[in-house]
Amino acid sequence: MAQAEDAIQESEWVQLHDLISKALDQFGKKNAFREGDYWLLDDNWGWRRHQLEVQKVELLRPHVIKALQALLVDFPNWDMTVRVDVPGKEKVWPGMGVVIYPNEIVDELQREFLPSEFKNIRYD
Repeated sequence: MAQAEDAIQESEWVQLHDLISKALDQFGKKNAFREGDYWLLDDNWGWRRHQLEVQKVELLRPHVIKALQALLVDFPNWDMTVRVDVPGKEKVWPGMGVVIYPNEIVDELQREFLPSEFKNIRYD
């Protein structure tokens, strides 16, 4: 039974990873070395979670986060973490981000550290 569950998890992980990449490519450039706009981790740790690091705060805009959440409709047991990882800010900004579930967005942004145009963003 565990092998079947692992195979399902792996298949869903790949499908969702591809969908997330395709969606994010509309908004920015993927780069694992913090020279782009985001990085979607490509290691499957066996969880039902995808991990995204955003290097450009523009990817925190509500329409981007909502587009990612819409991908989870067909993956109700999955979620995504979105961690802010802006180059040059790692020593002055605390760890923060959002967690996206199919029916909820948990906002853990510390707005006092964000640029002024991002201090008032809200996720419904």
